[in-house]
Amino acid sequence: MMINLGKQFFRFSVVGVLSFGLDYGLLFLLTEWGSTHYLVSAALSYTAATVFNYIYSKKYVFSVREDVGRAGQLLLFLLLSLCGLGLNTMLMRLGVERLDFHYMGAKILATLMVSVWNFVTRKLLMEERMRNRSHMLSRTWNRVFNRTWQRSFNR
Repeated sequence: MMINLGKQFFRFSVVGVLSFGLDYGLLFLLTEWGSTHYLVSAALSYTAATVFNYIYSKKYVFSVREDVGRAGQLLLFLLLSLCGLGLNTMLMRLGVERLDFHYMGAKILATLMVSVWNFVTRKLLMEERMRNRSHMLSRTWNRVFNRTWQRSFNR
């Protein structure tokens, strides 16, 4: 199991490095040559890299769940990526506007953090072998949410 996970993480990393090259390159081109605000450039470059990453992750990295269909797989991937985009944007803004980093340096740090999010969530929610775990995670979340919801009305 660990060997397969190591091999899978290696493949994820290769696809990720290629996606990062696309993301980082587009960020630079759009911001420097296109005179686009760095956060708009970051969103556009992240989106392009996400499409690339989806195609190649599905082909080479993850054995995708068949129980949700192609549209469901794409929707799940896009929802997870949208969360990643929000995290990426928040981290870049924090890095640039609060910590006074150059936007390209902030992008590297944001990418490292968002990569962890991407691997873990895609592994748990998109991969066929993880289906039972994701159902368990979903049931656990529902129990916690329902208890919290009930407590808020019982006060």
